[in-house]
Amino acid sequence: MIKDSVMNIEKPEHKTAILALTEKGAALAVKLSASMDNSAVFMPDRLRPAASDSNEKGIHYFNKWQETFAQVFRSYTELVCIMAAGIVVRSLSPLIQSKFSDPAVIVVDEKGQYVVSLLSGHIGGANRLAREVAAKLQAQPVITTATDVNGRPAVDILALNMDARIEPLKNLKLINRLLAEECRINLYSPYALAELIKEGFAWRGWPFMKPDGNSPARWAEFQEPAVIVSPQVIDGAVSGPFIQLKPRNLMIGIGCRRGVSLQEVCHAFTQVMHRFGLDERCVKAAATIDIKFEEVALQQFAAKLDIPLLTFSKAEIETLDGTYEPSEWVKNKVGVGGVCEPAAHLAARGGMTIIPKQKIGAVTISAAAEKSWWWDWDQEIRIF
Repeated sequence: MIKDSVMNIEKPEHKTAILALTEKGAALAVKLSASMDNSAVFMPDRLRPAASDSNEKGIHYFNKWQETFAQVFRSYTELVCIMAAGIVVRSLSPLIQSKFSDPAVIVVDEKGQYVVSLLSGHIGGANRLAREVAAKLQAQPVITTATDVNGRPAVDILALNMDARIEPLKNLKLINRLLAEECRINLYSPYALAELIKEGFAWRGWPFMKPDGNSPARWAEFQEPAVIVSPQVIDGAVSGPFIQLKPRNLMIGIGCRRGVSLQEVCHAFTQVMHRFGLDERCVKAAATIDIKFEEVALQQFAAKLDIPLLTFSKAEIETLDGTYEPSEWVKNKVGVGGVCEPAAHLAARGGMTIIPKQKIGAVTISAAAEKSWWWDWDQEIRIF
């Protein structure tokens, strides 16, 4: 799969660093760390006595503040700074890179009365962290991001929670600003989105239908601000104030003849994705019947896309008899009437098939949308 400059927003493993500079701050840091999993405390070496009565595990001492802070900034995904905000701001200044990569940084006063979200409020999770820490300390969280203050959904938070890519990133700031200013933002999706997702938007459904089965959908220029939730490829020439969220929730079912080559599998996959105008980066996993797991080409294909290869037994596939059109030839070969469609459906945990079986040479391909909290899988997905 070709790598590009578009950021794929993913949730990293939480690693929390709690930093303090004073004796009172150090005592609060040790107390807070005891209630937070996977956390570590950092304090000046001169404060060793302040922590002498506590468990030394997870406590790190330093002599050079800026050097230590820079190392922690690069190594941890969450920073809780129990000190004056001015110290943190000055220390952050040479380190800040991007809202898409910087860790969450919050500031707590040494009395534990206020918890301020300072850096990476949305994507980094500082707003969430501030609320969590405030709850533990019975303190007041201070959130200043405009969308949170005004109770509107930030697009980057939606993307994070939906495991979705954001394109084009250059429009993200504009759309979030318009949301914060309570402007009308149209929301389009072929998925029957949950009411929680629709909140704050003008729901428009899915008016973009493909004109035929051989080319991606035609897109009109967006005259009004819009957010699109779809796995489809939007023509790069399309302009206007819009953001597309591309959820990584497609399961690709694959059937093949014995000894198929990687080139044949990749060709079939690419042809199907292009035919239906879907972005291959929205694929979460590939799936097949267990007796095909040893097919080298399928393993190579999954490795090429950096996705898992899931397998299902004959018995599991048989539970879906009657839900797809069977093939006598396939039944004689592998003992079930089909592979790609039921495998995709099982991998999607009972979601919905969006691409029925497509046969290209020695390979069959199907795609299903994984059942997820943010859409109603009981309603038909009308992408095409």
